[in-house]
Amino acid sequence: MIDTQDAIAASKALMQELHSDTSRWDENMAAAEAMLRRALALSPQDTDILTCLGAVLCDQGKYQEAVALLGLAVKLGAGDSHTHYNLGVALLGHAQPGTARAAFKKAQRYPASALTWQACFDPQAQ
Repeated sequence: MIDTQDAIAASKALMQELHSDTSRWDENMAAAEAMLRRALALSPQDTDILTCLGAVLCDQGKYQEAVALLGLAVKLGAGDSHTHYNLGVALLGHAQPGTARAAFKKAQRYPASALTWQACFDPQAQ
C-alpha cells in the first residue's frame, strides 16, 4: 500500500513529466488523480493531498469539484500558498472572478509547500 507522501511525490512526478511530454497528458492526469483519490480516502483531512488533487482537477477543467476540495483545505487551515492559488484558479474556471482575486491575494500571505504545486493557469487566456 502506498502512503500519502508517496502518493503526492508520485503524482507530482507525473505532472512534472507533462512539462516535457504532453503526449501523455490523459494517461498522467488519470493516474495522478486516481493515486491522489486513494490517498485522500486514507487521509480525508490532509490539506496537502487536497491541494494536489485540486491542482490536478483544475488542470483537467473540473473546476467545481476543485473548488469544493480546495475550499475544504482552506477550512481545515491550509497555510500553503499553493492551496489558495489553486483555489483562485478553480474559482476563475468556475466563473467567480471576484472570489478568485481574493484567493490569489491570500496566496501571497503564505509560503509555498515543497510537497504541493500550482495548477496550470494562463492569465492571458481569461
